[in-house]
Amino acid sequence: MSQETFDVAVVGAGPAGLMAARKAAQTGAEVLLLEKERSLGAKVCGEAVSGSTLADAEIDPSPRFICNRVKGIMVYAPNEEKKVEIYSEELGFSEGFLLEKKLFLQELACQAVQQGAEILVGATVLDVEKNQGLFRLKVKRLGETGEIKCKMLVGCDGVTSLVAKKFFSREGYEVIPCVQYKMVNCRLDDPHVLETYVGHEVAPLGYAWIFPKSESSANVGIGVRGAPAKPYLDKFIAAHPAKFEKARVVEIQAAPVPVGGQIGRVVHGEGVLLCGDAAGQVIPLTGGGIHTSIVAGKIAGEVAGRAAVQGDVDLEEYPRRYAYWSRRIANSLLSLKLIEKLGDSELNQLAEILTGEDIVNLASGFNIEKVGKKLQSHPEFAARLGEALLSG
Repeated sequence: MSQETFDVAVVGAGPAGLMAARKAAQTGAEVLLLEKERSLGAKVCGEAVSGSTLADAEIDPSPRFICNRVKGIMVYAPNEEKKVEIYSEELGFSEGFLLEKKLFLQELACQAVQQGAEILVGATVLDVEKNQGLFRLKVKRLGETGEIKCKMLVGCDGVTSLVAKKFFSREGYEVIPCVQYKMVNCRLDDPHVLETYVGHEVAPLGYAWIFPKSESSANVGIGVRGAPAKPYLDKFIAAHPAKFEKARVVEIQAAPVPVGGQIGRVVHGEGVLLCGDAAGQVIPLTGGGIHTSIVAGKIAGEVAGRAAVQGDVDLEEYPRRYAYWSRRIANSLLSLKLIEKLGDSELNQLAEILTGEDIVNLASGFNIEKVGKKLQSHPEFAARLGEALLSG
């Protein structure tokens, strides 16, 4: 590191932090990105993204970081006799992709460095305070502790965020445990279709997933609430011998994932912006956070960079420009809270009623009113789901 004072410091080199560093550097700001891990992409992730995710990241699809193309998703009811099929072509969406997330983040890092950002991995921020108009970050790296100063601070440091702890209230912030195996020698029905499984016996208040990365390898994971995740994942795998009897685990990842929605405020008036998992910017019903984090980092980084270079920039521009995504997160949280109240028999019934488009709307927080109107015509769901979605 050639200097100790920067215009913008970004803490955390996930999708949000890497985008924030790139966009802040594009404004002409001097930017430092600090990552406590010694490599990128340590957090558990299904690694599935839409084509629009890459478009918002301003990166073209490339075999450098894409290992598979996705044409659809199967959502299995608890009894697995009924499944809802979701095909991107039929719904007018672009195809999706399975990433090698570490390589994808390296690509984002390359873009940030090309714009002038400096990146330090293995650098843990121990404390931060503001003094004489500058943020002072106490940083430990390679056994040595030093101080970094900056005008603007962007916190993208995940669920255990130090930046959030120091400057924000995260009342209502909630995480669930997730565990994922990378498995080889699987027998997959269709290597270009994702599979998800719901039900209280399968994954209490969560879901299990099989995301193919090739003809015979897949990310197989689970997220649950109120119970340890790994026993349920092992039980799920054992219950599907046709797929996994000869498969073997080659990697295990575990991490908490936010599902409580975006926190109340993501800007602190003294010059701090919060993004990504740290801010609860994850779609609650799916646990998907790459796209939401990329967009948040993109906006926050630009705003922070202009504020540091130009001064007199309204930091509230960030949440205003992010409002579309905030609404989607809130709508998905409403859907999650309602669906959590249903038993397995009701979930089986719901699979008979809903289409792939309905599932996409509920999960992603798109047009939940449309789903509410459909459910109003079914007496068993009218009051519990239909009216609640319409009033949400």
